[in-house]
Amino acid sequence: MNKYFLFSFLLFGILWSCSDSELITPGDEYLTVIEPGTYSVNVDGVLEDFSYVTNAGSADESFINGNSMSGKNITLTIPENLSTGVFGHIDGARVTINFGADGIYTNLDAAGEILPLNINITQVNNSVGIVSGTFEGTIFNPVSGATKILTDGQFYMIQFEPTESMDRILKANFNDTPFDFSVGAKATGVATAAVISGFNVDQVQNLSITVPGGIAVGSYNEEDEFVIQVQLGTSSNPNDIYTNYNATTDEYLPVTLNITQITADVGGRVKGNFSGTITKFVNGAATEEIEITNGEIDVPVLVP
Repeated sequence: MNKYFLFSFLLFGILWSCSDSELITPGDEYLTVIEPGTYSVNVDGVLEDFSYVTNAGSADESFINGNSMSGKNITLTIPENLSTGVFGHIDGARVTINFGADGIYTNLDAAGEILPLNINITQVNNSVGIVSGTFEGTIFNPVSGATKILTDGQFYMIQFEPTESMDRILKANFNDTPFDFSVGAKATGVATAAVISGFNVDQVQNLSITVPGGIAVGSYNEEDEFVIQVQLGTSSNPNDIYTNYNATTDEYLPVTLNITQITADVGGRVKGNFSGTITKFVNGAATEEIEITNGEIDVPVLVP
C-alpha cells in the first residue's frame, strides 16, 4: 500500500491513497460513499442535515455555511484563511446553529465563556475551491439555558471561491484536474541547468521543470532531455516521484515546454506553457500515466 500514490483521482479528482496495483481493495464495496456538499452533525445523538444549500469563504475570517430544507442553518468560523489542521475553541473556532423554533445556539455559555469546539479541516484545495473536514463540540442557548452536544460533524467538498496567486503562476491540469504550484514559484539557474519550480500547499507537492544548459525563448521537447517532476514535499523516496524521465532506461516520455518571454532586468520573469506525459517508474516500469495539459508559467527570475 503506497500512502502517497499521486494523482489517482476519485470524486472530481481529489487525491486519495490507494494501491499501486489495484484501485479497489477487499471490503471497499461496503464503504459508505459521501456525496460532495454533505454537511451534517449529530445533535444530542439526533442527525441534523445542513446539506440543502452550502457555501464557504476563505479570508481573514473564514466560514463554512450549511442550510437544511426546513430552514435551519449552521456556520463554522475560524479567524484565518482556510487551511488544513485542527482549530479549537482556544484558537478562535466558533459555531452558530439556528434551529428555528428551538432558538440559536453557539459555543458560548451564559457567562460568556467559550465552550469546547474542535474543527478538523482535512482538505483545502484553493485551485478549485473546496474544503472538507469534521467537527465536534458543545453549544448553548442563552434564552432557554439548554445545552446540546455536537458529535460526528462533517462537511465534505463544500465549495468556495478559488484563490489564485497574483504575483506568480505555475499551474496545470493533471488528467484534467487543476493543480496550482504557484506558492514560492520561481525560475533559477544551477551549475548545469535552469529550474522552474513551485509548491502546492493543498497536496504538499513540489513541481520542478529542469532544462539542461539553461533556457531561452523557444520550444523544447523530450529530445532536449528536459525533465518535469512532481514529488511529495515531505518525502525523499524516489518511488514518490512522478516524472517523464526513466532513469533506468535513460528514456523520456513526450513533453513540451514553450518559453514565450524572458525579461532579464531587475524583477525579471519567465513566461510560457508546458504539457506532456508523466508517470511513476518502479524498477524502470511505468505505472499509471498522467497527462499534463494547460500548463502555465509566469514566475520571477531569482539569482541563487
